[in-house]
Amino acid sequence: MEANHLHALMRLRLDVFVVEQDCVYPDLDGKDLDSIHIWALNESADPSDSAESVVRLLPPGLSYDVPSIGRVAVKDTQRGTGLGQELMERSLRACIRRWPRMPIQISAQEYLLNFYQSLGFEAYGEGYLEDGLPHMGMRMPAINWEWCCEDIRKATEEFKEAFFQLSEEERQGPSDGWSAREVMSHIALSEKSLFAYMEKKCLANPLELKPADGESDERGLKMIAALKSNVRFKAPLGMLSPQGGDATATKAVEDDLFNAWHAQRMQGLNSWQAKVSGDVWWTVQIFRHPIAGYISLYDTLRFMAEHIRHHIGQLNRMAREENERTG
Repeated sequence: MEANHLHALMRLRLDVFVVEQDCVYPDLDGKDLDSIHIWALNESADPSDSAESVVRLLPPGLSYDVPSIGRVAVKDTQRGTGLGQELMERSLRACIRRWPRMPIQISAQEYLLNFYQSLGFEAYGEGYLEDGLPHMGMRMPAINWEWCCEDIRKATEEFKEAFFQLSEEERQGPSDGWSAREVMSHIALSEKSLFAYMEKKCLANPLELKPADGESDERGLKMIAALKSNVRFKAPLGMLSPQGGDATATKAVEDDLFNAWHAQRMQGLNSWQAKVSGDVWWTVQIFRHPIAGYISLYDTLRFMAEHIRHHIGQLNRMAREENERTG
């Protein structure tokens, strides 16, 4: 670590935890030497300026029996911009790479409980004072195959509910776009392509694959952020575009379509899981997304869930646009 970087992150920690929170405590507790530090700097910052955000990741056995995240600080001018969210998302990915499939523990200031809960942390025990400030112990369950597949399952159920709530007219979609049935077909085609790719990729020796790192984390973050936005995508080269559908399909046919998609997904995930049972698969770049580029196993599974949710937004737009059209 360069001297100006060390100064920048320590200055921000002192500015926030000591000066702003009016709390005299030993910030330098001896744990920084064994921690991983992530920080953000303004590109035009002077060497004497503080960082924009900072966090440290502690290995198992240093503060708790599991990895932990601490000293999370965001400069006052950056609060509300999403930088704190990105800082924690990067921290989670770094923990997954360093300590695969382990829970993550934090000691959270009580006013930030909702923020950490939105990331997946769960509060436990009773609150306590730490350096005179109210805190709560929180833990993120192990981010493993089961955790990721449960998120995909939830997204699928959300899609099913949104799909079958649409009226027949709403399912037709815009005249220049996909129908609701074609949206479902597109997701199924996308997943089929992903599973075919992974069947081949998982034949490789994971030790020979490029390690996941900060750059692949950033690609994954940008991909997820794009899926959560209102950006409208086109399927790459039309490869994943559905080839039309029966506009008069009955609910029984639609049930069959949904069940076929679900069966394909479960078969693909089960086959994939059997091939990536070791921790090493969580530490490498495993999938080349056609737009984002190479990403980790975690971000690949996250892509599956957020891709479904992205198209739930498309279904919701169909309902709004039909309601606006009919008044």
